Amino acid sequence: MSRVRSAGLIVCFFLLPVLAFSAEKGPMKLVDDPVNGTLTILEGDTPALTYQYGDRLPDGVPKGYIHSTYIHPLHSLDGEVLTEDFPLDHLHHHGLFWTWPYVKTRGFKTQTWHPDNPSLRQYFVRWLKMGEKNGAAVVEAENAWKLNGEETVAREVVTLYVHPAGPSGRAVDIGIVLTAVGGPLEVKGTDEGKKGYGGLCLRGASLFKGCVLTTDEGRLKKDATNTPFLWADMSTDKVGVAVFPFTGHPGFPVHWLIRNSYAGVINVSWPGLDAHVLKDGESVTLTYRIYIHRGDAETGHVQQAYREYIKE
Repeated sequence: MSRVRSAGLIVCFFLLPVLAFSAEKGPMKLVDDPVNGTLTILEGDTPALTYQYGDRLPDGVPKGYIHSTYIHPLHSLDGEVLTEDFPLDHLHHHGLFWTWPYVKTRGFKTQTWHPDNPSLRQYFVRWLKMGEKNGAAVVEAENAWKLNGEETVAREVVTLYVHPAGPSGRAVDIGIVLTAVGGPLEVKGTDEGKKGYGGLCLRGASLFKGCVLTTDEGRLKKDATNTPFLWADMSTDKVGVAVFPFTGHPGFPVHWLIRNSYAGVINVSWPGLDAHVLKDGESVTLTYRIYIHRGDAETGHVQQAYREYIKE
């Protein structure tokens, strides 16, 4: 049964659950499909993003690569798909996701970045919030990190604010609160090649292969590894996506892994090569803005969008 909410009136239909409210360019809608485990946010008839809360595993992909609780597709202002899921070159990449290549818990060294033994990954638990605030669609989900699919070692609360599109772009705010459960939890980036990757990662669609990479320090001439920036952007001449960590982010200014070889990849590499340990019951908050824009970083006014974000 579907529910459409507008101006205090709730009407029920035998369709997918839909929550709608007014926005400048048309109604923002939240469409929940519990059968497929997806929550799609649209502005009018144009999709903005889909939160995949159900398990995903395409035919032919090894069982260990199953994943959930991430964003894909992320769309341009015109509905073009900007992210990739289960790419053949890196099956563990999945749209806009947040995982770590080194996790120590209950005496085991494992990871959520790539399949490992013992297995550790995110599972959807429940919705905490669906609604509207200041014109943005607001979604809050509770997830659990489970060891071998059984014991919960961390609680993860993800909050999304999907703003209506403006003339140049759309902002999507993401908050991730990670809390250790039942014992300490240690996360860090791998020291393989001193890359330090792990944390929030955006895997671009194939259209971003060879794209222009730009940071607050200007256009990059080559891929960046374990390098500090305030923000990073990948763009073609028609569309781009930037990532802004909040100034209160732990370790700010954070280090990055940024690539445009096999595809566009932007990874906020926190905590990098130095481990971050959460004691039982202790939390860490990671906050970002994803800015989807038309054109490249200059025509999409990315620097201006970043300045507006840190003022809020």
